Amino acid sequence: MIEQHHLYLEDTYRFTVTTAVVDAGDAGDGPWLALAENVFHPQGGGQPADTGTVDGVPVRPYKATGTGAPPGARAAHVVRLGHPGDRNFAPGELVTAAVDRTARLRHAALHTCGHVVDGFVRQAGYRHRVSNHFPGQARIEFDAGDGPRPDLARLAAEVEERTRQAIDAGLRVGAEQRDGRRLVTVAGLPADPCGGTHVTSLDRLTGFALRSVKVKGGVLKVGYRVEHKAGHMAGQKED
Repeated sequence: MIEQHHLYLEDTYRFTVTTAVVDAGDAGDGPWLALAENVFHPQGGGQPADTGTVDGVPVRPYKATGTGAPPGARAAHVVRLGHPGDRNFAPGELVTAAVDRTARLRHAALHTCGHVVDGFVRQAGYRHRVSNHFPGQARIEFDAGDGPRPDLARLAAEVEERTRQAIDAGLRVGAEQRDGRRLVTVAGLPADPCGGTHVTSLDRLTGFALRSVKVKGGVLKVGYRVEHKAGHMAGQKED
């Protein structure tokens, strides 16, 4: 396996990098390549994939170890090229990769807020099942349990108020490695294993609201919406 440096895990606000191609090929349904310094987050953990370009060619990243991995790929993360035209890429070549900033920040805001909502619902006694951080459909699902139907209006009001307070307080968001796992931390909430992108503090979030809180088939579904504040680009690095 070729070693790669995954920049998106270190800095959400890193949008471009000039780096070397370490692997490339054609899967039959289109060309792909892998970068030594990978700035693209692939879809996973309920978060959509980044979009962007490599030397101006549109790309879509994904994990080469997952379904649809290109044959012969030796790197863990690759990008599939869309409409490459006459542009060919070869190992050793220097290229410039650029992430779509708007999508990156929207995904980071949704994913981070999801951790906060999830933490407060868990503190209310519900066990996490699955997360979806896609724009327009973001929600966290929990086991509703076998007891009496919860007071959904009260739960919604409590979670919404506590989340708003956390955003207003600008709680810090960080990541650390423990026992080989990357854990994302929000001050005052449990650390969660996560490979996504996140804002650095909750005061970068805006427009938060719960979309819905409902129980169906023994599952509590908490939907929410949020955006990243415009103009918050501090910490970004460009090559």
